[in-house]
Amino acid sequence: MTTAPNRQRPEAPRARPGAFRIAAWGLLVVLAIGAAACASTPTRRYYTLSYPMVRDRATESRPPLHPVQLRIKPFGVGLPYDRPQIVYRQSPFEFQYYVYQLWAAKPQRMLRELVQTHIESTRLVAEVTRDYGERYPDYELTAEVLAIEEYDSGPVWYGHLAMRFELVRFHDKMPLWNYHFDRQRKVYEKQPVYVVRTLSQILAEEMVRVTAELDRVISADRDVPATLEMPPPAVDDEAPTLIEQRTRQQRTRPSGASPERGQTPDPTGWDDDLIVPDEPAALPKPPATSEPPETSP
Repeated sequence: MTTAPNRQRPEAPRARPGAFRIAAWGLLVVLAIGAAACASTPTRRYYTLSYPMVRDRATESRPPLHPVQLRIKPFGVGLPYDRPQIVYRQSPFEFQYYVYQLWAAKPQRMLRELVQTHIESTRLVAEVTRDYGERYPDYELTAEVLAIEEYDSGPVWYGHLAMRFELVRFHDKMPLWNYHFDRQRKVYEKQPVYVVRTLSQILAEEMVRVTAELDRVISADRDVPATLEMPPPAVDDEAPTLIEQRTRQQRTRPSGASPERGQTPDPTGWDDDLIVPDEPAALPKPPATSEPPETSP
């Protein structure tokens, strides 16, 4: 009588305890590296131009200065600024872009909304619109954003804003008025939020002049007296091209001599609601590149 062969399966080799320890430590190292990488990635910050609109009771209670409709056409923009990345320049020949400091909306859209809001707050005309309604507008206002950027000139930063405006009488497409400004102002704290604040100040000042000019031109076209007072000429800081010469003069100034310009801005109330990001004062900038990084829409 033959016996059945032994079909018992051979035992699997036992894993050594040291192998589990090595695998566990390897997993912990990978997780730690991943957490450190996530923690070191800067947070994207989004900025917008903003300034307080003057709304007094006398302006709100009176009728509009002109019983006409004004349409704000889409604004144009220079190609280097037609993107969400904030532009900074260290040379007139090169554009560079922040990676994590972005506009909340493209500059031409942001500025168009601000211009409309400002004109509405002054009650210059009966209606301000961006689209065609039941009837054609009496006038159309358009603008082009020529520059909106941070300009780094050695140890000094500037906010640089330049725009061109045009008012056209709608029914015959007759240009009635053109205006251009190119302003730069020193930034006293080297952070993008202060650059945006400075650009907002420039726009606020220029919109007072733009509104007064529009009142003058529309009044002349309607043969009525103008109402709004023209502001005094704007005073800019020294041009960035003069910074190098001024810096050399400061280096040769005797000890104890007072600086040529103060190092603190005028307390005009602009900082009351300013929220400064909790980050180092000098933000690291990406390497120079001719094209900005791609961002998801």
